[in-house]
Parts: sequence; structure tokens; C-alpha cells
Amino acid sequence: MTSTCWICGAALDAGGYEPLVRVTCRNCGQKNLLQRTFDHFVPVETLGAGGMGTVYKARDTQLERFVALKLLHKDLGSEADHAAQLQQEARIAASVNHPNVVQIFSLGMDHGQFYVVMELIDHGSLDDVIESQGRVAEHQVLDVGIQIARGLRAAHRKGLIHRDVKPANILFVDEQAAKIGDFGLAAFATQDAQNDTVIWGTPAYVAPERLSNQPEDIRSDIYSLGATLFHAVAGKPPIDSSTTSANELHELKQRPAALAAIAPDVSPGTVRVLERMIAPDPKQRFSFYDDLLAELDAARRAFELADARRQSTRWPFSGLFRHN
Repeated sequence: MTSTCWICGAALDAGGYEPLVRVTCRNCGQKNLLQRTFDHFVPVETLGAGGMGTVYKARDTQLERFVALKLLHKDLGSEADHAAQLQQEARIAASVNHPNVVQIFSLGMDHGQFYVVMELIDHGSLDDVIESQGRVAEHQVLDVGIQIARGLRAAHRKGLIHRDVKPANILFVDEQAAKIGDFGLAAFATQDAQNDTVIWGTPAYVAPERLSNQPEDIRSDIYSLGATLFHAVAGKPPIDSSTTSANELHELKQRPAALAAIAPDVSPGTVRVLERMIAPDPKQRFSFYDDLLAELDAARRAFELADARRQSTRWPFSGLFRHN
């Protein structure tokens, strides 16, 4: 693949480069921005990068709209059986139509890379909110938890588990509405993480059973969601370690931090539901999303009731005074 320098017209070798990379012209020294097109999708801005690939804001030249284009690392889709599995996962994920799940539009292969085209959600992520605020308001954390649990439930009804729930994958449509993204695409990569030196997923949020190559199910996603909400409401995750050893991390996750000790202002109902979600033993967690949603909703109602009481008792004599 070649391009030309916009100053001198010399040929530029664009092979092997990712989109939106500046390449220096060997003829005149000018830096050129390479814009590679993947079928009819043109990347215009880098949105983020992760373990599986990079997400770009891209222009769909056929429908004239902006989308999110995820380019998977070349080694993830290079072999036929890998590509087939990725396509199957993406097709199932695309069948999930729910207001709390990022919609997948299409998928394909170009320049030797597998790509997925998704709904563009450009109001930031929970990760951004945590980074800017430190701690997220309890009522907002519970609202986000309820919405994402609904999205995970809808996907599970299609036979999907997420495998990589974390703050960066919880995206905001606006100030209230949240969606879970990157569904299904982590399934294949877990096959390559079969020893104690490799961790697939973000260490703070990955379920303990995945670190010891035990079977996973929706309770693994519930753990990851619980650790994510814990981090948001407390300002730090239940396990805070830089270790890259799966064995060491598994041991640490047997003794998660106590939410009430880190954030004593968090309501008891919220503490109970989040600590159950991150129980080291999957049997102690919620086994069904309906049960989890009922407890999250109860915690939210209890918080709202307690907050209303605090507000009503803040100025008990305010109505007795009049100003002329």
C-alpha cells in the first residue's frame, strides 16, 4: 500500500502502519498523515486502545455517518479458525438489540485485519468520570450498575458473556444513559491465556476463577461489574496491585478491600450488594441477573429514602422564620 507526500509528491510506503500515523517523507522530510481506508470506512480520530486492538472514530462513506471502528491486532484474526470464531462472536453480539448495549453494525476483513463497526458513543466512559472526579456519586454508580446489568442480562439471553467488563467499556450516551461495549470480542483471546504469567483482561476487574483457568459464566461478569462499581464509588478498586502474575493476583483477590472501611459514607445496602458481587467464591455471588437487579434497585431506593430524610431534617425550623 502506498501514498504520496502532499509537499513533493514522492511515494510513501504505508504498509505496516496503523491508521492516522505520521510518516516522514524520505525525499523532502515533510511529515504526512496516513489515512488508510478499511473498505468504505475512513478513520478520522483515535478513540482508545486496548488488549485486542484500537478503536477509531470513522466516517462511513456509503451512509455518510460516523461510527466506531475497532481494528483488531493482526495476530488475532490471522488464522482461518480464529477469524471464523471472531466473526461468529461478533454476529451473536450484533443480534443483541438493547438500549444499554452498544450496537454492532457490521464486520469485515481488510489489509489483513479483522474489524468491527459499532455505534459511536462519544460522551466518554466511566473510566473518564472516575479519572476526573476521583469518586463518583453513589446514586450515579447505582444507576450505572442497574443499566449495565440490564445490558449484560440481554446479552446473556443470547448466550453471550462479556469477559471484559471494566470502566473503560461502560460508555455514556448522555449524562444519564450508559451502555456496555466490546461484547463477545474477548472470547477468542482467552484461549491464549493458559498459563500463570498471562492475564487476559484488566487485573483489577478480572474474576478470580479466570486467573486459575476455572470455568466462567455470568458470575464472572458480575464480579467484574461489581469491581468496577466498587472502584467508582470508593475511588479505588477492591484489589490495587501492579503484579502481572495471575497466581499472585488470584491470591490477592481472596482478600478484597472492605468497601465500608475505604468509603464509610457509602450506604449499607450498597456495600452489601457490591461486596456480594465481588465475593471470591462464585457460589457466593448472584447467580441470576434478575436477583442482582432486584438488589441494586433496593439499594438505590434505600439510598434515595435516606437522602430525602437527610434533606428534610437539614433545616427543621426554616419554615418558622419570615423576612419582611
